[in-house]
Amino acid sequence: MNLDLNSNPKPTILIIDDSPDNLNLLSGILGQAGYKINLAPSGKLALKFIESNLPDLILLDIMMPQTDGYQVCEQLKASEQTQDIPIIFISALQEISDKIKAFSLGGVDYITKPFNEQEVLVRIETQLRMRQLTQELNARNKQLGQELTERRKVEEALRQQNELLQTIFDRIPVMVVLYDEHHLVQFVNREFESVLGWSQEELKGVNLLAECYPDTQDWKQLREHWQLATGKWQDFKLTTRGGTEIDNAWMFMTLSDGKRLGIGQDIRDRLQAEEASRLEERNRMAREIHDTLAQSFTGIIIHLGAAERAVTLAPQQVPEHLRTVRELARSGLTEARRSVQALRPQLLEQGDLYSALYKLTQQMSGNPDIETTLEAVGSPYSLPSEVENHFLRIAQEALTNAFKYAQASLIEIKLLYHPGEFCLRVKDNGQGFDLQHLALKSGFGLMGMQERADRLGAKLAIDSQLGQGTEIIVSLPVESPHP
Repeated sequence: MNLDLNSNPKPTILIIDDSPDNLNLLSGILGQAGYKINLAPSGKLALKFIESNLPDLILLDIMMPQTDGYQVCEQLKASEQTQDIPIIFISALQEISDKIKAFSLGGVDYITKPFNEQEVLVRIETQLRMRQLTQELNARNKQLGQELTERRKVEEALRQQNELLQTIFDRIPVMVVLYDEHHLVQFVNREFESVLGWSQEELKGVNLLAECYPDTQDWKQLREHWQLATGKWQDFKLTTRGGTEIDNAWMFMTLSDGKRLGIGQDIRDRLQAEEASRLEERNRMAREIHDTLAQSFTGIIIHLGAAERAVTLAPQQVPEHLRTVRELARSGLTEARRSVQALRPQLLEQGDLYSALYKLTQQMSGNPDIETTLEAVGSPYSLPSEVENHFLRIAQEALTNAFKYAQASLIEIKLLYHPGEFCLRVKDNGQGFDLQHLALKSGFGLMGMQERADRLGAKLAIDSQLGQGTEIIVSLPVESPHP
């Protein structure tokens, strides 16, 4: 009887017996059956041989000198390398106790001498088949274990992804709604429930569009937007379950399975920010126009007063004052237009902050009784365009107030270029005022100076006392000087 193991190479059998006759007989039987045979005449030699040549099955005699079959079996079963090799005992011992001992030590079968050829072949073939099936089962179990491990990894990754998505859906500050292919609400997130007032379970019996958009025109617009599902945002007004009307925007898209995903957001904050931005732009334009026209009108008034005095005292100076008046009127109109267009002041287009202030003092110094000085302290460094613009406008307002109200004979302007800080100081020796009862404090000029300082993150300080003049200081931290 031959063993067909899927056309694989024939198994190797090790025969261990101290009897040469038994070795010859068994090797002849098994050799004719096509098995590969190795012979060992003693247990000691067999153990040494097995260290480097693992057989598929062992035929082991019990009664051998020095190391008997029981001892060989014990050593083989104690080794992880050889413990799975099937061992069939062959012995003339026929006592039940001998067989029990053989099986208890790990033997898989027991053949008594004298043995029958067919019996030997059947028993060997059976054990080899069982070993092959066991190996295949172990390999399959190992493969299944690996597949199970991989599956668990995938499931854990999916669980983490689902947990992440669920966390995002629950925490994201936008409304999310999923419609199935029959246009029924399948899922909504917490933000949707919080804003609109319906839970996912309650929405099963609610006509959401009709409830949230009672106005027919709004309802039609949203439904059209929902049907097109272009993925673009569109603003609407909706009514919540509690009757509150809110501004919102929705975007819809169609998924590959035919379901439709809607994402909505409450845009009240956005609209408020846009309104605040528009208000800020109006205030900016108002400040710019105020600053430019106030400076121009102040200069015009000063030079017209000087021209009026010169009519009798120095008539030859009148044309010069009138030319300055025309120049101030034209430049004021130009600056007002530039302010509307949010352009950089013309004075700064022609140079840096120092040169702009120098030109400004020249335009406003029409009264010979008022001395105006300009000084830069430290090594000048470049400043951002926005910083120069705001500092110029603050200095312009300070000078306008000094010329119009201070009744000063000296106005000093200093630009202080310190490492880590830039300062503007405008000081006059005029009549001063009481800071506690400052009528101009609520006026647009000083308020505009404070707003400009705040926009830069600068500090504005005003020091004034009756009869001792006024000093305005604006300081701004800078990262590092740029020569």
